[in-house]
Amino acid sequence: MAQLSGYVHELASALKRKDGQRAAELLSTTSSAGLIAHQLASAGRPVPTGQLSAQLPEPWPDMVAAFLRCLVAQHNGERAVACKEFREGYAAALASMLNADKSTESEWLIPLALGAAATLKVLSSMADEELARKGAAANQLSECAISLQNFFRGLATSKSSQAKKDASVAVVCVMMKVYFKLNAINNCKQPLQQIELNRLFDNAKEAHKVTLRYYTGRLAAYDEDFHKADEHLTYAFEHCAVTSPNNIRRVLRYLIPVKMLLGILPSEGLLRQYGLLEYEPIRRAVKEGNLGLLLSSLESNQVRFIQSGTFLLLERLQLVVVRRLFRKVALVHAQLNPAKAHQVPLALLEAALQLQGIEKDPLELQCLMANLIFRKYIKGYLAYKSRVVVLAKTDAFPVLSAVQLADPLAAT
Repeated sequence: MAQLSGYVHELASALKRKDGQRAAELLSTTSSAGLIAHQLASAGRPVPTGQLSAQLPEPWPDMVAAFLRCLVAQHNGERAVACKEFREGYAAALASMLNADKSTESEWLIPLALGAAATLKVLSSMADEELARKGAAANQLSECAISLQNFFRGLATSKSSQAKKDASVAVVCVMMKVYFKLNAINNCKQPLQQIELNRLFDNAKEAHKVTLRYYTGRLAAYDEDFHKADEHLTYAFEHCAVTSPNNIRRVLRYLIPVKMLLGILPSEGLLRQYGLLEYEPIRRAVKEGNLGLLLSSLESNQVRFIQSGTFLLLERLQLVVVRRLFRKVALVHAQLNPAKAHQVPLALLEAALQLQGIEKDPLELQCLMANLIFRKYIKGYLAYKSRVVVLAKTDAFPVLSAVQLADPLAAT
């Protein structure tokens, strides 16, 4: 096959020159190797390992053979086989080379490592989809996570190569995507701490900075540190390329609930611009203190919010909405009974909720108000026997940024 000979000759030349960028292009699934794999698959021929051994330096013949077998399997629709060939025959050997040589001599492998990490994630996702359709265990993405850790270790632990350390940031970005897809969120903390410890963030490319901030913000929201989540997600939103509206929309899906928990509502124009109109009734519910509207919106969009991972965040807005409603009730009560302005009967809140189609028994309502007071949404105390909330005479409704949004008992 003349085309195979030309491909192998060019790849051998790049490897001997240690031209990592060109080698990475040739060992990409979108390179001319795809046509070679198509010809091999169509003819039913195996990968010619002898030709590879004759022209390529060690240890590349076995690695390139595994890469080509991966492409042949892909052409045949065998996604799980393709993923295994790429991971075990090519990516594992490449990671071993990086871990064996921590010096600057192997910096030329960086483009190959970054390309392999990104490709492995794609192949693993496709393989898991195939396995799931067949009713088999979809574990390729989990295996991918282990391989990515090996790439990260080979790059981040180099003591003499700053280029390798800087490149490890790109691998971490891929790791974050895999961990979140696997719902193994706690695994994100160690590589992120490594980046912070080595001060690698400042030298990272802008796209990688945005990705890291996005996932760090999501992780902070998961840990109920909403101020930290706001900081990181806001950075990701403000620095995301304007030519990537889908990425901006992805950031806003988390930033909007976090902002609303902190008392900042999105504009209708923003929701319309980025096609996030499912948040509009929720925005209105928070603004109006309409618990009925919030609950109905959560129910009607439950599947969408669960799939995007925002349902639990949005569910937390119930306390914000009830606080808003109670504040309105307290204002009306103060106008009608100025002498007892700071003593608000729970019956008034109960009546307001009934107007929204929500029934709360007395004990449930008292528990709800006790929770609001405990978390500092409201300053005051609950007079249990008289069913009255006695509000503080100053700053009874502190700004939401001062509220204890996380569960105070979660760490005990």
